[in-house]
Amino acid sequence: MTLPLVFMFSGQGSQYRQMGRELYDRHVRFRTWMDYCDEIARPLIGVSLCEELYAQGDKSRPFDRLLHTNPALISVEYSLARVLMEAGARPARLLGYSLGEFTMAMVGGALDLEDGLRFVIDYARLMEEESPPARMLAVIDVPDLEQRYVGPLAGCEITARNFDRHLVVTGPVPQVALLQQALAADGVTHQPLSVNYGFHTAMIAPLEHKVLALARQAEFRPLRMPVVSCRDGSVLDADTDPATWPEHLWGVSRQPVAFDTTIRGLLQEGDHHFVDVGPSGTLSTFVKYLLPGGSASHGASAGASTHGDVINPFGRDLQTYGNAVGRLGLTDAHLG
Repeated sequence: MTLPLVFMFSGQGSQYRQMGRELYDRHVRFRTWMDYCDEIARPLIGVSLCEELYAQGDKSRPFDRLLHTNPALISVEYSLARVLMEAGARPARLLGYSLGEFTMAMVGGALDLEDGLRFVIDYARLMEEESPPARMLAVIDVPDLEQRYVGPLAGCEITARNFDRHLVVTGPVPQVALLQQALAADGVTHQPLSVNYGFHTAMIAPLEHKVLALARQAEFRPLRMPVVSCRDGSVLDADTDPATWPEHLWGVSRQPVAFDTTIRGLLQEGDHHFVDVGPSGTLSTFVKYLLPGGSASHGASAGASTHGDVINPFGRDLQTYGNAVGRLGLTDAHLG
C-alpha cells in the first residue's frame, strides 16, 4: 500500500548556524538554489545569507536576528524541497508551521521566491523596528500548565500546541523570565527558543495593517498543489482565491499554532508519510508522539541535524531516484 507524502516546513526556532552546510558543500543543486536565494536576499539585507550561515566560527553563537533568520530558514527549506522534488519526490500536500507557511506558499506556487523573500525580509525589518521584545519557551510534560501556573503565566500566551505534553509559551521578556523561574523550581523541563518577538500573541496585533500592506505588495497566484495550515488544519488548494493569502498569512502570524489537531485531522483521513523539510527535524519528532498505536503513518526528517550537519533520509547526496524510493518506501504513485 502506498501512502500520501506530506512535506512539512518548520518555523522560527528551528534555525541554527551551519544549517544545511553539508548539503551546500556536497550537493550541486542544493547549493545552486541557496545561491539563488542569496542573490535575491543580499541586496535587501545588506549581507550574504550563505556567508552569514556558513562562516567559520563557533556554531553555538546565537542565530536569532530576524532580518537574517527569516530569509535563511525559508531559503534552506525551499532549497531542500526543490532538491527533493528534483530527485523524484512528489508531495500530495504541503504543511506549514508558523513561518513554514510562508515557505509552503512559495513551494506550492501561491507566491514566487522573489516576492516571498522580499515579503519576509520586509516583515522582519518591521518587527525589529516596531515590535517590543519577547521570548518563546517550549514547555514539556506539563499537560495542565494553564492550571498549575496561573500566576507565572500572567501576561503570557500559549502560542503552540505540538502534542499532548509539548507547549510553547510566549510573552514579554520579564514575564517569561518569571515563568522560567517557577518551572525551574519545580524541575519542569523547558527550553528557550531562538525567537525574540511575540509572534502568535496580542503583542503584534498593532502591526496588523502594516503587515497586510506589505503582503498586498506581493503577487499571489493559484496554488499548484494542496497545502495544509497549522493555524487551524484548513486545506487550501487551486480553488483558493489568491486575494485571501495576505489575510491568511497575517492570521498565521497572529493566531496560535495548532500542530497537534492539524496532524490528527490528517490522520483521520488515513495514513501518511510525513517528511520534515526543516533543518532540525523537530516536526518529525512531534509527529511520532502524535501517531496512534498500530498506525502505518510515520515521520522522517530530510534535514535532521547532527552537530550542525545535515543528514537526510534519502541518501547523503539526494541524487538518485532509488534513494528517494527506498528510504521512504514510496512508489511511482508519489514519485515521477
